Parts: sequence; structure tokens; C-alpha cells
Amino acid sequence: MEEGAVVGVRRFELRTSSSRTKRSAKLSYTPRHRAAQRPGPRIVALAPLAGEHEGRASTPGIRQGASHEGGRVPYDSGRRGERVEQVPRLLPWRGRRLRAVAALAIATVLLVTLSSGDRSEAQTAKLGDENSWLRIQNVGSRPANIDLNFYDPSGRLVAKDGCPRANVCDAITSGSGRSFFQQTFDGLALGYRGSGYLVSDQPFTGLMARDVLRPDGSYQIAGDSLRLGTGIAEYFLPLVVNNAEYVSRIVVENTSDARDACVQILYYPDSSLSGGMADPAVGTSGCPQGGARIPPRGTLVRDELNIGAPFGFDGSARVRTYPTGSGTPAAAQQLSVNVDTRARRGAGLASYRGIGSDETSQVVLLPLVNRNTSEGQGLFTTRFRIMNANPALPNDVTLRFSGRDGNGAEVEMETTVTVNGVLTCDQRGPLCVPPGKSLPATFAGTVRMQSVNPIAVIVQRLSADGSIADYRGFTGAEASTQVVMPVVDKNFGPFGGKRGWNSWFRVLAFDGSAAQVYVVYYGKQYPAGLFPSGSTRVGPDGVTFRQWQDDRLPDGFVGSAVVVADRPVVVVANLESDVFAGDPVMLYNGIPIK
Repeated sequence: MEEGAVVGVRRFELRTSSSRTKRSAKLSYTPRHRAAQRPGPRIVALAPLAGEHEGRASTPGIRQGASHEGGRVPYDSGRRGERVEQVPRLLPWRGRRLRAVAALAIATVLLVTLSSGDRSEAQTAKLGDENSWLRIQNVGSRPANIDLNFYDPSGRLVAKDGCPRANVCDAITSGSGRSFFQQTFDGLALGYRGSGYLVSDQPFTGLMARDVLRPDGSYQIAGDSLRLGTGIAEYFLPLVVNNAEYVSRIVVENTSDARDACVQILYYPDSSLSGGMADPAVGTSGCPQGGARIPPRGTLVRDELNIGAPFGFDGSARVRTYPTGSGTPAAAQQLSVNVDTRARRGAGLASYRGIGSDETSQVVLLPLVNRNTSEGQGLFTTRFRIMNANPALPNDVTLRFSGRDGNGAEVEMETTVTVNGVLTCDQRGPLCVPPGKSLPATFAGTVRMQSVNPIAVIVQRLSADGSIADYRGFTGAEASTQVVMPVVDKNFGPFGGKRGWNSWFRVLAFDGSAAQVYVVYYGKQYPAGLFPSGSTRVGPDGVTFRQWQDDRLPDGFVGSAVVVADRPVVVVANLESDVFAGDPVMLYNGIPIK
């Protein structure tokens, strides 16, 4: 593919199965009492993207499956015959010219109960059969032709999927979506593990997720939205674990089709300034200056059997590159990274895509920070981990907690913490709050943070039943006046008196002021969109939109949603089901499109 022909790249993993600077960093957001209400945005039409656009996407980790229209299909839950649903015709991306070609990097693995003779018993994990799926939305002005290629870990092409395909699918029409499931795709053998690369002639948004059926019959789901842009050479992974309870899997894909890569993972313990523990410690063949060689389209996996972090580790990691023996400069290498955190014996599974070096920021917003609060079908608490872009140096970060207690009383507190490389703020304890203060027993709110030097942040939702879910802290680059949620549900796939899949999403203005917001739903019942009668005011506290409470949506609804606002907002979305035991909960970042 020629230079400049591709702009948007999404990365995902696919699988198949049976110097210290000390100065203050004060927040500068609009105070609550000065936040003014603005008139709502005028929605005359949601217009299609016009002109030429480019988009590329890669994702590490793919599993065996087939393509289907509609949303998730977790173990034949009723999604498999679902028809294509429409999403809004959207305005051009921030005025940038994009030429619609897209690439996705994916890595897949069959996970069964794994143990190794040269590892301690504590390093075993009772895992399960895992399958990945991709949700693609065409936000271009013309039908999209999709080519999805699958590669093994060595980068060898093993199968092809896509649309149009005879007797399977047509080109994906403008505004429509389609899901590609690796589990039932006949082109992939059972136990496939590798990566994928998707190319589209129209711009798109996407989401990658995985379903796991554990040996005890419990079910897990996790995923994240995909990034638009080319692969880069450095990533930050704020949440990485290797202890008796949880273990992380890191998947790194080389998204280049011609150049090899030399990759090293550095592990940083919590609250410890260090240069990091290197994996590998010395360069492998083809990487004379350091790192492990990954061939073009190949993948590197670190999991419970070979993760470079010592047992008992709970911290962060950084993925970096070295020049290759074949002459590829470190900065020219293109990677995609994904992290899964899995309970060794319990229910938990969470995923997030790596945070690129170009995505770190001095201002980060966490729209969902809770302590012992209930939303949807579960009671949960959060913790968040801050990682310095330079983990060897301390960094001052100012945190402002804003929210409500269990009685609805306003809670607001601000403090400055010093992050020595990595810092965990767990809302279950008195961490990262002003001296002598603590969060109330029940708290639902947000955290705004401003740092002296750039940071990356991951938030993890934790429930008493063992379920976990992750989302990435939002920066200004992810705030937009139009945000897409590729999958939302209302009472989809009920079974045995249970309601099935439901979703909710939380909307917050990035600058802390009030916003006027419209939410438009698209599905097979609403190919032209279900528009609201008026706007909703989203105040400084934010607003949660619960699909099961919207009487306009029919039971069984599965589709997508677009938030249209008069000022940049961020959105975090939650999917969950009461049908399955285990961890049927997933968080993902809404996708900005304007």
C-alpha cells in the first residue's frame, strides 16, 4: 500500500477456541457556580462524511469466528441472525481529510487450563475457550468494501474474510455496521492464535471484544474501542498484574507488512522510581541493540506462562522499540498493543488497548469513579492507576474528586499527589485524597487530573462477585461534539426469566461545564435513526443514559448510539447481561468522530 493511501488504523487481538521538576499543577477547570447553560445544538441532519477519507486500524489478538450482521454473539445468545443496523451519517472528522482505507491488527488464542512444569503452582491459571469478534461501522458516504486478513504469530497469511462475500454479505452500506465473529469462521482452524489486518475503502469506527467460556461453565466478556491512526513505536500500559489472584496478557503486533520490529517490554512496580525490568534483557536474533524480533504482521505474546514481570507484581509496563538488524529505525516501527487482565481462578476478565505515546497528556478526565455504588445490574467500586510517561522521574498530579454520596449530597475534594513512576488510587481505601479526609462510604462521581508532566491512566471497575472491567482515562483528543457507541442494548437475549443484555453510558463535558446533548439511536427498527424530541442538559456531574429506562426503545433492541453535543464531551459505555454467571460485564470508551 502506497505512502499516504491509508490513514486510519485500528488494532486488536483476535482468538479462536472449542530529572525531577517540582512545581505545583493546579486544575484550571470552570468552577461549578460559573458553569453556564448553553442552548442545545441544532440537529438539522447528521450528514455523511464527504470527500476522501483515510482510516487504518490494527488490533492485537484474534480468535476463530465468522462474520455476522448486528452486535455481539456470545455463545449463541440469539445474535447470530441479526440484521445490519444503521448508525448516524456523521460529519467529517475534525476537518481532517481522510482517505478511507482501514487496517486492523488482531491476535487470537485458544485459552484452556494452562500450567507449566517449570513454573510454580501459583503460576497456573484455570482459563477457558476464548473467541474474539470485531464490530465495524461504516461512517463514510459510500458502501464499504472490507478485506480482513488473518495471520499466524509468525506473520504468515492463513485466511481471508470480508464483505462483499458471495452468499454471506454485501458491501456495508453507508451508516451500517457489521460484526465479524472468529468463532464460527470456517477459514480459521480451531485453536487459531494470531493477528488480523482489515482494510476498508471507507472510513469506519470499530470495537474489538472477546468472549470466554470457562471450564466451570461461567462466562466472561471484555473489549475496547479501536484507535484510528497508524501504528506507533511506543505504548504505555498502566495496569499490568502477575500475582496470585490476577495475571495480565500483553499482545504486541507488528502492523507493518514489510518491516520487522525489535520490541522490549519494561515493567515498573507501583510507587517505585526505576528504569524498569526489561523483557527480553538482551536482544534476540535480528535485534543486535535489544528487544525481541517480531516479523511483519507477526505477534508477540506475554501471558501467565512467560510474562516478564515477577510473581507478585502489580504495576505498569511500557512497550518500546530498538533499531532492527535489517535497518528499520526504532521510531519507524509500527505496533499495536492490547492488555487483558484475567482472574487465575475466579470470574474476572478486563481489556484495554495500549495507550500510545502520542495519547499521553497533562490533563485527564475520569468520568466514572465510584465507591460501593450500583448501576445497572451490579454494585461496584473503582480504582485507577496513573503512569508517568517517564516512569523514572517523579511527577506532581492534582486530583479533583467531584460527585455525590449515597444521600445525594455534593462531595468535592482536591489534592496533589506525587507519582513516583506509578501510583494506584483505590477507592476502597483512603488513597489519593487530602490528609484527614476520605470518600464517603457510597460515592459516585468523577476525577479530573492535571499533571506537571504527561501521564497515562487506566480505570478498573471491581465488583464483589469478581467481575472486572477497564476503561482508558480520557484526554482532550477524545472529547468531541459527536461520539459513537457501536453497541448498545435493551433487554436483548432474555432467558429463564432474566432480561439479557442491557447497556448504559455516561456523558460528561470535558471542560467541566454544562452541555446540551442529543442521543440518537440506530438499529434495524430505526434505519434512519430514532431522534429525541429535545436535548438533555448534562451538568458538571454528568448524566447516565440507561437504555432499559428509555420507553421508546423496544425490548430486544440492539444497535448503536450517537451523542451529539454543543461542546466537546466524553462518553464511557457499559454492557452487561444477567443471563450469564461469571463476568458478563464490559466497559469501553466512546469513539469521537468530529
